[in-house]
Amino acid sequence: MTARVSSYMSSPVLVVKPTDTLAYARNLMLSRDVSRLVVVDDYARPVGVITITDIASVLTTRPESLLDEILVREVMNTDLKTIEYNRSVKTAAYMMLKYGVGGLPVVDEGGELVGIITRSDVVRAFAERYRGVFKVEEIARRDVTVARRSHSISYIVKLVNTDPSAKVVVVDDEGRPVGVITRRDIAFLEPLLLARKGKEAFKKSKAESPLVEGKLTLTRKYLVPLAEDIMTPDPVVAFTGEDAAVASSRMVEKRIGCLPVVDESRLLKGVLTKREVLLAIVTKKV
Repeated sequence: MTARVSSYMSSPVLVVKPTDTLAYARNLMLSRDVSRLVVVDDYARPVGVITITDIASVLTTRPESLLDEILVREVMNTDLKTIEYNRSVKTAAYMMLKYGVGGLPVVDEGGELVGIITRSDVVRAFAERYRGVFKVEEIARRDVTVARRSHSISYIVKLVNTDPSAKVVVVDDEGRPVGVITRRDIAFLEPLLLARKGKEAFKKSKAESPLVEGKLTLTRKYLVPLAEDIMTPDPVVAFTGEDAAVASSRMVEKRIGCLPVVDESRLLKGVLTKREVLLAIVTKKV
């Protein structure tokens, strides 16, 4: 039986208004552990979407801006793509890939908002309905974007913005995954931290030398956040030879979007993200 959007969508939908601030939207995403919000007008009709990506873009391109001074309407995507509740999950996966979005507001026949289906919901459908169809290595991406613990956050931002799934795997000297960094990690950094990255910070302190006892001097400190400061350590992994649906179920259970793929020696061999799962659903003739 074909999996329908209505069986996997989330309802009711978390929404914001165009006149809400980015600070409010960011805090709502953080407190409710979601990556996108539907923007509605005064009549509760969907008029746009705002995502973690939008907020991350503001934080990295306008670091001096205050999120409580920027309105949702200045940043939201108004090119809204919706899907009807009776369409297939495969169609939803296809639309997400085609339009490069992570979720679709779900509407009824009259265009009224009734839910939202996200990549996480599609992965849940895959985990439930695709057992025994794929091995992990058959759908995982081999060209992994990697970094080291000591890489600067500015370098990490560049990697995240160029990776197809906006994921970076942090590896040790032997090539074993020790952490994962996503766009969410960047979006939820304190704006002040990003505003000061790479700049000198000065702190007044008592001089230790008896020659200047009692006087104040300036101590130069450098605030350069590193990959290890923002990565999620000890990442959940998938193994070569494992059923891809079983591995994907861990993404659902742990509420994560990236599984480094490792061999029996735990050496990095690829990466399995929600994007690869969507591609597998779209390309499989079932």
